[in-house]
Amino acid sequence: MKQVLANHRGIVGIATLFVILGTIYSLVTPIFEASDEIDHYPVVQYIATTGQLPVQHPGTESLWHQEGSQPPLYYLLSAGLTFWINTNDLHTVLIRNPHAKLGIPLDPENKNMLVHTPAEAFPWRGTVLAVHLIRFFGVLLGLGTVCFTYLLAREIDPANHWLPILAAAVTAFNPMFIFISASVNNDNLTILLCSWTMWLCTRILKDGLTVHGSATLSITTALATISKISGLTLLPIIGLILLVYGLRPHQWRQVIYTAIAVAGAILLVASWWYVRNVILYHELLGLKTHIAVAGGRTIDLLSLIRQESYGFWVAYWALFGAVNILADPVVYGFYAVISVVGIIGLVVWLLRHLRAHATDSFLIPGILALQVLVVLVGVIRWTMQTYASQGRLLFPALGALSTLTALGLLTIVPKAVQPTTALIAGVPLLVIAAVTPFRYIAPTYASPPTVRRVPVDAVSIGARFGDLELVAGKAGSVIVEEGGKVPITLYWRANEHMDQNYSLYLHVLGRDYQQIGKIDSYPGGGLLPTTQMIPGTIYEDRYWINLDTNFETPTAIRILIGVILYGEDEYTEIKPLLSDGMQPTSISIDAGVAYPANAAKCSELVDDEDAPLASFGEFALLWAKPILHDAHPGDEIPVELVWDRLGDTLINWTVFVHLDSQNGSTLAQADEPPVDGFYPTSLWKRKCQVLDQHTLKLPQDIPPGEYSIMVGFYDATDPDFPRAVAANPNGVPYPDYAIDIGTIRVVAP
Repeated sequence: MKQVLANHRGIVGIATLFVILGTIYSLVTPIFEASDEIDHYPVVQYIATTGQLPVQHPGTESLWHQEGSQPPLYYLLSAGLTFWINTNDLHTVLIRNPHAKLGIPLDPENKNMLVHTPAEAFPWRGTVLAVHLIRFFGVLLGLGTVCFTYLLAREIDPANHWLPILAAAVTAFNPMFIFISASVNNDNLTILLCSWTMWLCTRILKDGLTVHGSATLSITTALATISKISGLTLLPIIGLILLVYGLRPHQWRQVIYTAIAVAGAILLVASWWYVRNVILYHELLGLKTHIAVAGGRTIDLLSLIRQESYGFWVAYWALFGAVNILADPVVYGFYAVISVVGIIGLVVWLLRHLRAHATDSFLIPGILALQVLVVLVGVIRWTMQTYASQGRLLFPALGALSTLTALGLLTIVPKAVQPTTALIAGVPLLVIAAVTPFRYIAPTYASPPTVRRVPVDAVSIGARFGDLELVAGKAGSVIVEEGGKVPITLYWRANEHMDQNYSLYLHVLGRDYQQIGKIDSYPGGGLLPTTQMIPGTIYEDRYWINLDTNFETPTAIRILIGVILYGEDEYTEIKPLLSDGMQPTSISIDAGVAYPANAAKCSELVDDEDAPLASFGEFALLWAKPILHDAHPGDEIPVELVWDRLGDTLINWTVFVHLDSQNGSTLAQADEPPVDGFYPTSLWKRKCQVLDQHTLKLPQDIPPGEYSIMVGFYDATDPDFPRAVAANPNGVPYPDYAIDIGTIRVVAP
């Protein structure tokens, strides 16, 4: 044994590191936050507590959802591992986050599928203990896959010491594989059995059929076909291998015996499951029932490739949580290099062996490539029927993929530098895999920080929503574009222990109070349900709110903050109570200004050759079409002004639009802040033309005659109402700082 370990130190080290990493991943990831674990474990729990397999009823809600349609071997083994644990507390642990954003990796909040409680802390009990035990079981299954990848790669070139080591490293240090291995997921058993079976197939090609080899192949194949439907992809591979082997002289009898053994093992081990499907669901594989529960779709192949190929590739390497936690772009850049160089190397390997007429060496790599192709075709076919486009579904062929990748990477370099190449590829793989749980997974589920006191730059609010108090808020004054993000930080405090989970809403409003962005969430971005708040503690709660991509701009932006209590079929809005006794519907915070994403929209209103009528101080320019038409008493006269920024101003100026008689008296006026107050001058931060519409209503008793429309700015916050200095393009001030933009002739009715 010591000699064996000494001869295979590389795989021993890789295997040890894999177990350590898998354990870390399993501990760092909160229970039920791994991909589909929230559905897989209830199948295990149901079998362990009832001794029966679940029956699917499309249209009827169940804890296991579509996973109840899966072949049962993994679930039976996991139930046997945990049957002795009292898991009646499942309903108290499996509390879903109603605001979870599943499959949306670019949204920063509500990535958690569940509400997590102190019951998940060590020492584990009940459901939490059962989940962790099954996770450790998954790590051991993953360890088996790593070892069989090593053995599989050795069959290609036993003399190349670095090929199997690199192949094992590509498997063991794939963060997505570690993540799935460290979760409750039936893929773990299927991947192991497929890797084991493929190794047995390569042994048959090299050493021939033996009784022991045929028996083992029959058992692993049968077990794979009852672990997951993807295990059936082994059958055409085995069939082809037996066909190739049967072409050798005097081997047909052994081939027939092996084929009968494989078929017999499948009938003995797995046939009952498929017969059960026919009886219950009137179909052999149960796939239609699975789709009926999970939800189906129809998409053509080209659209699937165009829309989902990149996400599919990302999910092969690193896409965690509920398909919503990404790694840094540089990580995917490294994986892209590994993937592309590996493919180029395989092409070089193929051409090199073709030129050397070494066709015998094609057999094992060809079989591995065939397995990848068969699994890929199956996955594509599946994802065209239901929403399951994730690269990790290729993991039944992970051993083959990793081996071919390693072969390609080592082919493009001379043998003398292959050890260096293996290290250049393997060490970054290890580093990324080791960093991932601490950089990407753990921070995603970290509760918001607490503070002793509110920062001085936050706006004091003191709004009580029952026992939940919004102490303060801070939105800043940002400049953002359509489709951008608006930051806001809230400071919450529970004044008493709360026995209900309140939801908050953050609605970004633009012009005419149009909603242009929103977030609905538990506090802490979904990670701080109010029932978990410590009374008297102030929590700092940060958000980035995505804006819509098409709304009226430029505009001031405001954020409405409210609190809602959701019931089973309805919700109740909790109105805030302010310290002065006022009770508004919600709280509003000014957040800055939004501009068009397309800068060209800021210069559409005025032709380049049109000079402005006036400038106001150093902050505004004015254009207006000349007005000259007849009107009657009581008519409404539309006045359209176009403003643009000239410079900064701290004052929110008010626009005056006056109808003045020839002697200078004002008979009608339409004074408003620009754009009805939705674009105040203190927020004019970029040059951007804006249409400002006012309506002058003529008095009923206005006498016939000619009247001038005068326009300008004044400061409504100053009791003296001082006007902004208005000057013509030559810099000459206008009298009274008012610009005559047209004449109205009032005629008798």
